[in-house]
Amino acid sequence: MSMRLYVMASFLVKPQGLETMRGLLAELSRHTCQEPGCLEYAYYQSLANPLEFTSFEVWESAEAEARHWQTTHLQQALAQAAELLQGEARIVNYQRIT
Repeated sequence: MSMRLYVMASFLVKPQGLETMRGLLAELSRHTCQEPGCLEYAYYQSLANPLEFTSFEVWESAEAEARHWQTTHLQQALAQAAELLQGEARIVNYQRIT
């Protein structure tokens, strides 16, 4: 039996790209939530720093999350987001222990 995978990705957006990024993330979330193996997928905007975003994701398995990276909608979103980001995203995978 495969283990659920929990993923958090954090990144900063350039001020001029803020509204574009919000729309991009909404569209990406809509498509991703329909993927097989996606149990939860959402983005959150920091109240302390509105340019900071974090995704919280729950995947049925590491394999399901790996398939996500191959989808057209994610590849297109990554290409569009590249010019909107301040630096690289920090992505951390977790397993639940309690």
